[in-house]
Amino acid sequence: MIYNEEKSSGMAFPIIVILFVMATMVGALVLTAHDSTSTRVWVPSSAAGP
Repeated sequence: MIYNEEKSSGMAFPIIVILFVMATMVGALVLTAHDSTSTRVWVPSSAAGP
């Protein structure tokens, strides 16, 4: 019986993609953390009731 040569599973590509996604998420969190001081929320004073 003839067996085909085993090919590598190609683990490098998924690891690179996962690292890229993680770096993108960290970058997005860093960018949004710097803008949080300028974010303001207006709450009307009559929202609590009379």
